[in-house]
Amino acid sequence: MSAITNNSNSSAKPTTTTKRTTFKQKIRQYAALFDGSNKDFSDIESAFDVLYHDDFLGTESNGEEVNKETKKQLDEKRLAAGAKVTHVAYTRTDWNKALVKYHLEIDGKSIISEYLVTIKDKKVIEAQYVNGFAGMVKAAWVSDFHLIRRVQSYQHVDKVVFEGYVSPFADLTAAKQIRVQ
Repeated sequence: MSAITNNSNSSAKPTTTTKRTTFKQKIRQYAALFDGSNKDFSDIESAFDVLYHDDFLGTESNGEEVNKETKKQLDEKRLAAGAKVTHVAYTRTDWNKALVKYHLEIDGKSIISEYLVTIKDKKVIEAQYVNGFAGMVKAAWVSDFHLIRRVQSYQHVDKVVFEGYVSPFADLTAAKQIRVQ
């Protein structure tokens, strides 16, 4: 925080401005926490929550689908193993998408990972693993499909389950009546 004082009027009160953190800065700050030293996840959990949306969904390089809790467990294991993230590349591809590429060094191995991330409220709501140009096209299509489905699920109060997750806007009593019929 920095204070700015107007010197032209001595009776003016100093105003305080806050520096906003961009999404790109959040990505780089979180990656910097993986510095190769063994850490407990509780040390970085607040940074994790600032970066990942509560409704986060993603895919890993092996095709496994992950939610926020699973991603948290994966990062917890990486931290405990002393993982180090180097060379983070960030490219904005659309108004709500970015391509994030980074090098992960863990257990003497160097892994390059690339994800197409979808951004909502300056947080990652979706991260699709990308493998080459075809993977990029697939990830963009899947991400757009999920965006449409998320909007639809929030518009319908009787929509209870979307891809295995209960909608926070669901009317569970109406859903039970629909199932009974």
